[in-house]
Amino acid sequence: MPEKKQVEVYANREFSWLQFNERVLEEAENPQNPVFERLRFLSIFMSNLDEFYRVRVGMLGDQLLLDDDWKDAQTKMSINDQMNGIFRGTRKLIKRFNAAYLKINKELKKYGASHVEVTDKLDKKDEEYLHRVFKFKVAPLITPFIVEKKHPLPFFENEQLIVGCTLITKNGNNRFGFLPVPNNIDRVICLPSNPNRFVLLEELIMFHADRVFHKFSVEGKMIFSVVRNADIDENEGLYDYDPDFADTMSKIIEVRSLRAPIKIKYQTTELVPKLINYLSRSTYLFKRQFFEYETPLEFDFISEIESQLDKKMRSKLFYPPRKPVKSADLDEKGDLINQILAKDVLMSYPFENISGMVALLQQAAKDERVSEISMTLYRASKKSKIVESLIEASKQGKKVTCMVELRARFDEENNIELAEQLSEAGVHVLYGLPGYKVHSKLLLIELKDGKKVALIGTGNFNETTAKFYTDVALMTAHTEITEEVKNVLDNIETETFVQQAEHLLVSPLLMKPKLYEFIEEEIDRAKVGEPARIIMKMNSLTEKDMMEKLIEASKAGVKIDLIVRGICCLVPGIVGKTENIKIRSIVGRYLEHSRIFAFGAEEKTRRYIISSADLMTRNLTGRVEVAVPIYDAACRAKLQQILTACLADNVNARVQNARGKYTRVKMGKNTPVNSQAYLGSLAQAAQENKKK
Repeated sequence: MPEKKQVEVYANREFSWLQFNERVLEEAENPQNPVFERLRFLSIFMSNLDEFYRVRVGMLGDQLLLDDDWKDAQTKMSINDQMNGIFRGTRKLIKRFNAAYLKINKELKKYGASHVEVTDKLDKKDEEYLHRVFKFKVAPLITPFIVEKKHPLPFFENEQLIVGCTLITKNGNNRFGFLPVPNNIDRVICLPSNPNRFVLLEELIMFHADRVFHKFSVEGKMIFSVVRNADIDENEGLYDYDPDFADTMSKIIEVRSLRAPIKIKYQTTELVPKLINYLSRSTYLFKRQFFEYETPLEFDFISEIESQLDKKMRSKLFYPPRKPVKSADLDEKGDLINQILAKDVLMSYPFENISGMVALLQQAAKDERVSEISMTLYRASKKSKIVESLIEASKQGKKVTCMVELRARFDEENNIELAEQLSEAGVHVLYGLPGYKVHSKLLLIELKDGKKVALIGTGNFNETTAKFYTDVALMTAHTEITEEVKNVLDNIETETFVQQAEHLLVSPLLMKPKLYEFIEEEIDRAKVGEPARIIMKMNSLTEKDMMEKLIEASKAGVKIDLIVRGICCLVPGIVGKTENIKIRSIVGRYLEHSRIFAFGAEEKTRRYIISSADLMTRNLTGRVEVAVPIYDAACRAKLQQILTACLADNVNARVQNARGKYTRVKMGKNTPVNSQAYLGSLAQAAQENKKK
């Protein structure tokens, strides 16, 4: 008899990520979501996919050059098998992506707002208008390139939109023409007959390419963009020595922009084999790394469309407006420092407004009792009131220290500018530890009388993302916790690791052992027949040792619920291994970002922890991260509300089965539970009760 195939308990990281992006795509396909919101999910899907190729597929490509025998540590899958699987999976998703866009655009047409092909039958007035736009506004800004078959391809920046053409000379020879799409003109060109109907700049250029290359016969045309490898950091040994870390990061950004292509996206209605062959030879890419779309290649244009829609149309095309409410646990007009000195407060974004934190910093900047302010910044919003408060505090003569992480991927340039801005204002700026990103979310306010107020969060101190990411943050004056926060910040300044802490879980040395200890406690309970429970909410689960520990807990009988939004390399429900583990993912209106860990079967005695770290190797052993236990009863109850809502969600949740596949939770005849909407209603009700 043939051997029974062994059930795999671990999933490949890259394939799991593709599954996550498929869940995003499902939201774009879901007719229950408003039409324009579905368009936004398509935009998120494409942005996610391009970044995945730039970082993860780029890493695999680099690894292939270094060691073609390298295998994935968990699934033992070769690089070629992984890349082939990624390319196959991508093509399947793009096919659905194309269909979703065509369907959404068709629905938008019913509302009088849609993307129109330049080749469509247009009113004569529209045709004449587009011709004038091209002739007088676009053509003067185009720089054409013409190259021969054996000549090198001109350098094009990452994801720059290009119109490419196969040209035939009068003698029958091949040439290739390229028209980079200008980035200093609006991509959306609204039609005079209906301002809500539009064409895109790159399609207008492609339509008129024959006029530009009028000396040639144009055989085929397409729009394409080159997606470049971004798998590069300061640890790659590019520079032997550079005393200015900000300068080093600037050079790394320059190097990244010049890195090799990892894929090409293209859009065409014609056969363009000669052009594809030329691009393949010139970029050293296989044909499997070319992906054809029936949609625009970049979706940043949708913000231009949104800004032109009137209120009546917006009400039909978008989610009902929902503004974050001010926390019922804070009086932002009162003395916030005194309020936190009196009791702990747990903030829950985006259901509650980050204005509470902003108001705390604004008060601290001017409060005469405050002597020092210290914080970590990983990603900050532009025109940030948080940054303004730090600058104001420095002007007021307070000692202000800010750890700006220059290595926050794709935010490096913003953070370099931010660091310069803070430094010029007199703020003491730190850049973190060599080789270890500082990803912790810490704010410490020190008073002249020795008391301290701290904020420890799961997400960035960013007013923009706080409107769209679900995160939690603890405001506390707990003497020992605030002292340990100060110790973490002092260690960052001296470029050392925290080696001992009673309350905080600090990586890279302390977090993983502490989590082990808490899991072990539940294992011990299960072994003696006591109820044992673990609930963990996070973005990603990839760390092999942590997964093995959870498998051990499952075998011992511990009931485990994992709420993992994105990558999950553990497969649940496998008899004898993970049969006591359930895994679900929530993709909804907001990006699930909070990390909440709970240990214990009884809510009254359950251990609650919030963390800046996911259960990934980089978070647990390669970064400075901080998790904090929650002791206050009201704060603990608030966290349990979040976990309960997520576990009851039957609208936005998918569950993973023992084959590693995700399916939507079946609502059946049950009452719909949308965890995000429910938590928003709780915050609203608490605020209304406070007013009464």
